[in-house]
Amino acid sequence: MNNKGQSQIGVLLTLAIVLIVGVVLFQASAQEIGNAVNTVELVNSTLTTTVNGTSQFIVNFRALSSVVIINETNGTAGFTDEAIVIGSGNFTVTDNAIDPTTGGLAINITPDATAGFEGAWRVSGTAQPSTFIAESGGRALANVILLLFAVALVVLSIAPVVKEKFGV
Repeated sequence: MNNKGQSQIGVLLTLAIVLIVGVVLFQASAQEIGNAVNTVELVNSTLTTTVNGTSQFIVNFRALSSVVIINETNGTAGFTDEAIVIGSGNFTVTDNAIDPTTGGLAINITPDATAGFEGAWRVSGTAQPSTFIAESGGRALANVILLLFAVALVVLSIAPVVKEKFGV
């Protein structure tokens, strides 16, 4: 019986299993870290029942910047001839608001009570998902953790060869 050969096959099988599991976990971690450190473009999110002075919520997001709101009905219900951009003085955007229906983080958009724009609104801008890491240090550290995980996988794949060649 060749004990050395059997032990090397055992090491190779263990290494293969560890690397496969590691790569799968690395991919899943990278996707989640990508969601936590990157902003997304919110394009034409519709608020269908906009009423002056009434809060509207965009869920699954925590903050919104570079806001552009278009009134689809031009102030009159049923009149969709020409959609117009609503000036920033006619609404208030509140980040990190709590949606009363879901209890989760949301963006609160409140039309000014005297704005006169009613009907459907389309909201666009740069949004932070609800899983976004707000602090820049936290975002950097999340990326560093991912890089260290990749380095650990490389070291695990090289370790048996180094041990064999150099007897370490």
